[in-house]
Amino acid sequence: MTFSKWRDNENRGDNGELIVPVRMTRRGFMVNAGVVGLGTMGVGAFLTACGQNPDSSGANANMAEIRKGGTLTFAIDGTNGTVDPAVYTTLGDWLAVDTICSGLTRFDFVNPEMQLDLASAVDTSADGLTVTFTMREGVTFHDGSFLTAQDCVRTFNRQLVDGDPALPPASSRPMRGSTARNIREVVAVDDRTFAVRLIRPDLILPARLSDISTRILSAKSIEQYGVDVGQHLIGTGPFKLAKLTPQQSITLEAFDGYWGGSPVLDRLVLQQVSDASSLNAGLQSGQVNASSFVVHSAAESLGKNPKVTVYDTPNRVNIFMMMNVTKGVLSDLNVRKAVNMCIDRSQIVKNAFSGFGEEPTGYTLSPTDIGYNSDLASISKRDLEAAKALVAAAGATGKEVGFIAQNNNWYPRAAQIVEENLKAIGLVPKVELLDPGAFSSRFFDIGNHELAMWERNGYIPDPDDKTGTMLGSASSYANRATGHATLDPAVMAEIDDLLYQARQTTDVSVRTDLYTRAQTLFADKFMAIAMIAYTRNIVASNGAAEIGAEPLGSQRAQLATAALTA
Repeated sequence: MTFSKWRDNENRGDNGELIVPVRMTRRGFMVNAGVVGLGTMGVGAFLTACGQNPDSSGANANMAEIRKGGTLTFAIDGTNGTVDPAVYTTLGDWLAVDTICSGLTRFDFVNPEMQLDLASAVDTSADGLTVTFTMREGVTFHDGSFLTAQDCVRTFNRQLVDGDPALPPASSRPMRGSTARNIREVVAVDDRTFAVRLIRPDLILPARLSDISTRILSAKSIEQYGVDVGQHLIGTGPFKLAKLTPQQSITLEAFDGYWGGSPVLDRLVLQQVSDASSLNAGLQSGQVNASSFVVHSAAESLGKNPKVTVYDTPNRVNIFMMMNVTKGVLSDLNVRKAVNMCIDRSQIVKNAFSGFGEEPTGYTLSPTDIGYNSDLASISKRDLEAAKALVAAAGATGKEVGFIAQNNNWYPRAAQIVEENLKAIGLVPKVELLDPGAFSSRFFDIGNHELAMWERNGYIPDPDDKTGTMLGSASSYANRATGHATLDPAVMAEIDDLLYQARQTTDVSVRTDLYTRAQTLFADKFMAIAMIAYTRNIVASNGAAEIGAEPLGSQRAQLATAALTA
């Protein structure tokens, strides 16, 4: 068998970036009708609700003339003043990481094809255990140094090697989870080439390396700043870090040396706007130019403003309850099953998401995902009487259970509904609504929460980014959020094996069967995750165009071409 390869060639998109098709071969895993159709699902109904013509693709502002330069204000959920791919704090901080640092590969979330970014070629060995990346020539970091293979090795090892001195103590090292804890070692071959050696073959590794947690940092900056590199982040992306103000804003300036071409904007300000009414008013007035954190209840009213564009994006966001199996009453499987069975999902879709969502019909995978199977709808079926009986049988009636959620966007209303649901089955929930940064710290501390409401954005348009990441033992979720990696090792090994097999085939029907079996087994034996809804991020703009609405629908930032309108 020969090496499989992706090569830098003349296959380029309209913006001049390389587009490397992922074929249905040993190295291709993405192309099928289910993915190709993602961008068109529900467009007409959504745009009609927003008072727009479906043919406009929800882009009123894009019809205006764009201008060079200026400062675009983008509202985010929050910032802890740490923009580090090894430390998740808020979605806003990770949007900044995604803008400051480029990755080896990328997706535009419009087409199913993976694109090469910092890599100009990817070669996979015949046995699938070595993936070699050749770096694009002439790429510079924001400090003027040239990108080399050594920068990639240092970036990877910072998260993969235990005890790395440049890793902050609070880091969750998400690269480990996003690469399925499957990397044996990373070595430089020469200045432009480095090799990733795997424990087991992984067809989707190149796609995994488009994740935010795998953004490439300057090795020089890692050595210079150590654990504080997140306050001085230096990457190769279209914008460079200018100023960090915790709980306020992140200011980014255009990087004229960006290999993909200078950004249109001079400056990008990621402004924390935690109050929903303030964000709505800011978009209406134009003080806020764009956001992917608009509350769902505001989407229709915003769409009626001729100056505001409300973009249609697919339901790529999973909303779920994480149940910490290591603490309190949730250590009992019957109680976890009762929590899953008590949730009034229809009320949450209607009242927390204002109808911009749907009840789970395929457990962890939605109708937009490869591997979706509607036969799993019964896992998320409500049965209040059965839930009460399970709580009583576990001796948990009247027992307290801690419940944390964020204090912004849809979280408070959804948490209120779940709180009442838990009371209805005899549990006594103690709810805490926290700022995004404080919430994430608690969420990824297995000793500091019980129930937690969370959302999973599809950072990579492959089902493994949802089902594999949420259920597999290698993920931060399994180890830090639910603790289900500590449960029955034989069952955990069986789930991991099903997920692994699903990653190694391009046959959609086979993938569907394997994901179905993994989800069924997880729900029956573990039930550490209760799905609540499939929904979307509401993305809107006023006075801005080319903001990359499709990526923002998955909370990915591709803002090099974003511009203010004249």
